[in-house]
Amino acid sequence: MKLPQFDPPGFLDELNAAQKKLWSRWISRRMNECIAGRPDQVANDSPRSQFYNPVETDTAGDVQTAVITWTAFPRNIQINSSSDQQRWRLADQTRDVQDEYCEWSVTRDQQTQKITRVTFTSEGPEYWEFLAAVNPNLLLKLYQDHISPAVKRQHLFDSNGKYKRRNIWNNSTTNGAMHLIQAANTLAAEIELGAAATIVRVINGVQLTGEQELIQCGKYGDPERNSDPTIGAQVNSLARAKADVTIANPVALYIDDLNTAGWVTPDGSDAKDYWKIVRGTKDRALRAVFEVPASKGFTVSDIRIQGDPIEFGSQITDFITIKIIGQACRFGASTTAPQTACTEPLPQDELTFDLVEDFDRSMGVSKR
Repeated sequence: MKLPQFDPPGFLDELNAAQKKLWSRWISRRMNECIAGRPDQVANDSPRSQFYNPVETDTAGDVQTAVITWTAFPRNIQINSSSDQQRWRLADQTRDVQDEYCEWSVTRDQQTQKITRVTFTSEGPEYWEFLAAVNPNLLLKLYQDHISPAVKRQHLFDSNGKYKRRNIWNNSTTNGAMHLIQAANTLAAEIELGAAATIVRVINGVQLTGEQELIQCGKYGDPERNSDPTIGAQVNSLARAKADVTIANPVALYIDDLNTAGWVTPDGSDAKDYWKIVRGTKDRALRAVFEVPASKGFTVSDIRIQGDPIEFGSQITDFITIKIIGQACRFGASTTAPQTACTEPLPQDELTFDLVEDFDRSMGVSKR
């Protein structure tokens, strides 16, 4: 049967019925655009007929769910660092390097500089663009609830009333992290990657199956990330089973889990007790906080991981997994022929894409 409509990320229940329909319409349009691909701009990258939009195409009874996970620490930083201390420090310096669909902000005691709280988010910016357009008062309240009561409307909107994703409360690793801002960390990128990865490729008579050969040939992401090659390979494995594939409702990027096995706290308590999901659900978490209550008498920095005290938020990120949830059905039924060449841009075209303009256009909502 067809999905009635896409729900907001994490099944958030903060929109009215009309706003939920608008959000579903935007996700549906992005799905359709990614199914179509860009045949006028890119060769050997369409059709993507094994990727389907579940509000327009039935999901068959043989549907299976595929939970795809990866480590949240940015691999690009890890492979280019000479020590743990160096990579932890670099990853905590700017959110522009936090490119695994997980970004974080670190709060420290002003006197001791010990970490008191680390906040993690996997929320795509598009949902916040949407809130800014349809309910700016709610957007302001959410910032005040989750970041600081000191947030003011003028901090979030420019003089023309346009929402600033990189505002003073959401542009650093020390002053709050409301949603993702790293350039590659978007819902649009997630949908595009999922759709592009459904193309089965047979090059010189050999079917591609490896993470790196698939992403290098399909050019659907960064081969040096933990996320993109993993997502691509697992989606492609479903497509190779001649199934139709999509991203499960609600379409979003989620915090999967934190593994605190072996962590040592000063009082012997379970370090996992200090991990709290604050947006979304347990299975579809969008925002989480790692914080020790003041009543415990110690801080996050007094907890040890493999013998080392927590000096950086990124040390925690080593043990966080992020996920998307895919689904596939009609196994063995697809008649889509494999591509026999790799993706290449057409020379007469230059690919351009403005996320915000695309959002405003497809949503049909006025800017404020």
